[in-house]
Amino acid sequence: MDKKQWQEGAKAAMPVVLGYLPVALAFGVLAQRAGMTRFEVGLMSLLVYAGSSQFIAVEMILEGVTWLPIVMTTFLVNLRHFLMSSSLSHYFNKCSLRTLCLLSAQLTDESFALAVSDPSKIENRPSYLFGLQMISQLSWVLGSVAGALFGGMIDHESYGLPFALPSLFICLLVFQIKSPHHFWMMVLAGVFSLFFKWLVPGNGYIVLAALLTAGIAVVIKERSNPKGKEASKLR
Repeated sequence: MDKKQWQEGAKAAMPVVLGYLPVALAFGVLAQRAGMTRFEVGLMSLLVYAGSSQFIAVEMILEGVTWLPIVMTTFLVNLRHFLMSSSLSHYFNKCSLRTLCLLSAQLTDESFALAVSDPSKIENRPSYLFGLQMISQLSWVLGSVAGALFGGMIDHESYGLPFALPSLFICLLVFQIKSPHHFWMMVLAGVFSLFFKWLVPGNGYIVLAALLTAGIAVVIKERSNPKGKEASKLR
C-alpha cells in the first residue's frame, strides 16, 4: 500500500466524516432504543456499513420482524451498490480482483460521490481510495458506538440530526456539477426519481432513475462527440 496515497485519501475523507458523525450518532441512539447492545451496534456498522439499510433494519427489529425479511429488504435497498462498484472498476483496470473486492466492500454513496468528483485522484490509485473509505468507515463505527453509549443524553430530533445525511449528499452533488450538462442530468435524475418513486413500490426507483439517466447521458455524450458521430455513421 502506498502510504502517501493513503494519507491523501484520508484527508479527502473529512467532508464525509463531518457528515457521517451526526448520522451515526442518530443511528446509535435508535439502535440502543431498539434493544441492541453497544457491541452489536459497533459490529453492525463494521460489517454492514450501509446507513439507510441499518436504519431500516433497526425499524424492522423494533416491529419484531424476523431476520429473513430484514436481510431481503436491506439487500434490495443496497442494489445500487452494483451500479456504483461496476462504474468505479473502470478506474482500476490495473488492479487485481482481490483489490477490487476490498474496494467494493467499503463503498458507500458518499465515498463514491467524492471519489468520482475528481477521477484523476483515484485512477489506478487504490491506496487513495482505501484511505478515503477507511477513515469514513472508522467515523461511522465510532459515531454509532458513541450514539449507543450516550444515547440517553441525546435528543436526535431536536438537533436536526436526521437531516445531516441529505445535507451531505447535497454538498457532494454541488461539487460534481461542473458544466450545464451535469446540471441538466441532475435535474433529469431528480424528475425520474420522483416519477419512479410514485410508480414503483420500495426503493427500486433509485436504481431505475440512475440507469435511465446514465443511459441518456451516454447517448447525449456520444452524439455531441464528433468521433461518436463518425462511428454511428459507419454502423
